[in-house]
Amino acid sequence: MSRSTRRKNSIEGDFGENLRMMGQVMLLDISDEAAWRPPSDVLETSEEVIIRMEIPGVPAEDVEVMVRGERIEVYGEKQPDTTSEEASFLCLERTFGRFHRGFDVNGPVNISRIVVTLKGGVLALHLPKILERRGRERKVPIVSEDEE
Repeated sequence: MSRSTRRKNSIEGDFGENLRMMGQVMLLDISDEAAWRPPSDVLETSEEVIIRMEIPGVPAEDVEVMVRGERIEVYGEKQPDTTSEEASFLCLERTFGRFHRGFDVNGPVNISRIVVTLKGGVLALHLPKILERRGRERKVPIVSEDEE
């Protein structure tokens, strides 16, 4: 089975995790499988789509948000706590290291007007919706390519 077929089957088989349909906005999770993936929520209001990502203990300077076309990617690194050389962990459940989340965004959002905030360990990406111009009509001309 090819990598693209496995990816497609993963998306179709795990719809809730990889593919989210929010009203008319579709987000496709394209996160790097080798990196830590911070838990994320995606919400939609009448005015925007919001992606919230939990990254406690990560300062803003250790996070990078990139927009490439219709793709949003979040990169960063959560540094481990510094402990004494004499100390040894009895239990280590928290995740440290490099992380990556990526989303392909399709739908009526203005990705170029994205606003990103970090508060209380939650990174929030606000994607304003494009206002629809309902009720507006215009005739679209047809260009004839017939040869005479």
